[in-house]
Amino acid sequence: MHLHKILFLSSFCLLLCSCVVKPTVTTEYDNKCQIVKKKVELSVEQVELFEQLNCSGNDECKAEFLGQVVGAAVVFPLSAIVSGSIAVVGNTVYWLNEQGQCLVGN
Repeated sequence: MHLHKILFLSSFCLLLCSCVVKPTVTTEYDNKCQIVKKKVELSVEQVELFEQLNCSGNDECKAEFLGQVVGAAVVFPLSAIVSGSIAVVGNTVYWLNEQGQCLVGN
């Protein structure tokens, strides 16, 4: 029974945790205010976190695989937190800048 939980957790991490969240800046022109609007959007990208295991013994393979699974399980949520924070701060700054430029332009 314990082995089933480990296999399930490993499979779940392999599928979900091979992704990272990254912020991207998009721009568009606002004709009304005659300014270029910027916005930070989050995108999920798949990355190859798991490299081929190079190990000589069974215990060494288990330890290396477990290390990669745990590392991958940490990367996705951390990238989401950091990228989300960047998006919130960036969008706030861009919005304030747009409001100031639009008021000056009118």
